[in-house]
Amino acid sequence: MRIGIGSSALAARLLRAADACDFGEAVERAAFQRPDRHGVRTLVVSTTDLGEELLRALLAWRLGQYLLTGFYDERVVAELGWAGEPREAVHAQDLHALALDRRGRMLCYVTLKQPDGLDSQPYASPGRVPFPCEEVHGRAWQNVLDVPADLRAAAVWELARFCRDQRRGSLDAAARRAVPELALAVARFVRHPARHTLIRAGTGDFDPDIALRNVRYFFVPVATFPAHEVRLPDKDPLAPRYRHARTAPFLASAADIDEATYLRWVDIDLALSCDDREAARRLRALRGIVSVRESSLKRPQREVDFGPYPETALTSARSREASLALWSAANAHELPGWQGVLIGPGDGVPLDRVVWVVEGFVQAKTRHRGELTHLASIGSDVAYVPRSEVADFASLEAAMPVRALVTDQASFEDFWSRRQAVFETATASLYGAVSVWSEDGD
Repeated sequence: MRIGIGSSALAARLLRAADACDFGEAVERAAFQRPDRHGVRTLVVSTTDLGEELLRALLAWRLGQYLLTGFYDERVVAELGWAGEPREAVHAQDLHALALDRRGRMLCYVTLKQPDGLDSQPYASPGRVPFPCEEVHGRAWQNVLDVPADLRAAAVWELARFCRDQRRGSLDAAARRAVPELALAVARFVRHPARHTLIRAGTGDFDPDIALRNVRYFFVPVATFPAHEVRLPDKDPLAPRYRHARTAPFLASAADIDEATYLRWVDIDLALSCDDREAARRLRALRGIVSVRESSLKRPQREVDFGPYPETALTSARSREASLALWSAANAHELPGWQGVLIGPGDGVPLDRVVWVVEGFVQAKTRHRGELTHLASIGSDVAYVPRSEVADFASLEAAMPVRALVTDQASFEDFWSRRQAVFETATASLYGAVSVWSEDGD
């Protein structure tokens, strides 16, 4: 069956069919679900529990959204006669995370998936079945990572097909909420104790300039690399997705999720519980609280000018070691512009300086309707960085004895740029030749 002659008409037809389905019917069968909050409901459901009828609608919705974003080549899709993304690319164990509006229509979506045939092979095994992102980027990039020997490939899941409803404008409050709501739902689903051994790492590919900031916002350390250009064969329907944007693969270990990450999720959850205007204000203000943790999978790749900083502070992938090295150097007066301070419970912390907590807990408060309320938690290896949103911070106060590094923003950025440079890898050596996507498509 051939459908559509123009991308807008084709996408509209696909999405009309998908909109006729109530995805809320899958709630009772979902492995994880959260009730409606300010017009957004989230759930995670397997392919088997989703059912074939809703799966067909979902595949039509995914295809329609990818056509609207320009990721798919409309001409190739029309020639293939697709009425949705291919059913054979979806496996029974795939997990589908959905954010729905009150009518059961999709707001945004992401899938966690695996290829068939992983069995019990180690993730590092050279002969195992590749993940979809590895078919695009190869596997040479994994050679520079410190991957645990006991990490099984079957405990790694690829996050893919993230898309939100492109038809909903910026004034649609539910659409604005849907992305952070879904991200929070997926994060909590993955880290449920019942799934700790089943899901130990996540992989995939993204545009690091955009997506990486969003991942870091949730305090999830990710091992990723410089983006590069991927050329798929012209006949591949996904060729535009890689032609129009440079991408990079990533690997994230669940072992890097710590107390600071969980506290961050609590603060995001608190923000999302507020009305639309207050939620937006709080989510924006949270950008001023950043994690200084790096992925434990990283290894230093380059020699750089250390400047005044101790070598361990720049080259250790373990943020705890970096923090302690900076603390020692600051207290020895070896770091111009940096100061190590001890703060007692109830003492205030300056709002016009970077505050990097080495040990302890600082609470950030904001004013809402004239009252001081909790805004954010700042624990070990988390820093407050003054930005234009500083007006939303009413106070920073130590909740317990705290050791912290205090500096100006320029000094903090100088250290951070040098630290990032240590872990940079040359693109050519990172990806090599990915023969599966040669120019002639062989």
